[in-house]
Amino acid sequence: MDLGRRIAAQLNGATFDRIAPLALANAELNRPRIHRSLLELTDTPLGAEDSALVVAAGPSLHRRHSLARLRESGYRGAVVAVDGALGACLRHGIVPDLVVSVDPHGERIVRWFGDPTLTAPTADDYFRRQEMDPAHGRDEIAANRELLELVDRAGPTLRVAIATSAAPAVVDRCEKAGMTLYWWNPMYDDYDAPDSLSRRLHQANGLPCLNGGGNVGTTAWVLAHALLGKRRVGIVGMDLGYAPGTPYARTQYYPELRAILGERYAEAFVHIDNPHVGETWFCDPAYYWFRDVFLEMAREAECETFNCTEGGILFGPGVTVMPLERFLHGERPSDG
Repeated sequence: MDLGRRIAAQLNGATFDRIAPLALANAELNRPRIHRSLLELTDTPLGAEDSALVVAAGPSLHRRHSLARLRESGYRGAVVAVDGALGACLRHGIVPDLVVSVDPHGERIVRWFGDPTLTAPTADDYFRRQEMDPAHGRDEIAANRELLELVDRAGPTLRVAIATSAAPAVVDRCEKAGMTLYWWNPMYDDYDAPDSLSRRLHQANGLPCLNGGGNVGTTAWVLAHALLGKRRVGIVGMDLGYAPGTPYARTQYYPELRAILGERYAEAFVHIDNPHVGETWFCDPAYYWFRDVFLEMAREAECETFNCTEGGILFGPGVTVMPLERFLHGERPSDG
């Protein structure tokens, strides 16, 4: 097993150790602001028929012009967007039926909603380096200014499935933009274990605990079928990797890999041939772990999952790869 896969195999415990303290601290700070449970959405009809499209924020969302194609299709199912894709959706005139946010980072995630405090480029080059929304890489101040206006305009119509782990800055931004927040707890560990943090959190705030697969894209997919009851769930922008030709230095976890592995950092990247698009994509250990978790969950899910990303590394048993238009028009794998 190569280095990247070996690291990925160890990420479950390492991620818990890194994320849980901040996430639980945020949950305590957010308790006075919790007014609605995520379960209230089970009685809210979102989108027509039995279909939902999850909009994640991978590079194929822009490479394949997925949002322009969605807008032109007249699709009437539910649109469930991750926070990192909200800006791209709004720029294309698409107002998601549900936005999902879970990451506890104190400064970064609020940028997906427009950060009112941002007046100059920050020392953290995350948004200039990341692959999720090119607008921030071109001019992060102008992109933030535009996003503030778009989110303020759409805010009163937006529903957000927000985790108790979310940073208070994100909660504050969503509230001030007029969004309706529906709260839930991430599943941090085995709920049935004697010392389960997840169970203690549920007992403290009464909110449901959800296994979101460790990332916001998988969480959005889980919500589409497990909460909204959609039995036909499509996905765009869920590459879980980087497009051919992307420099390692422009990947999400490059600084961390460089700090840990030194000059061996390149060995941590896993290269995967995607036979559906005839391209070789690559991912870091975190994305490889997310892929394994998603495929395991998809095999057990009570829905059909259609990956319409047209790129990336997410394919395997339980996931049907299909061009976006075929999914939007309600076709089945055997049609045509």
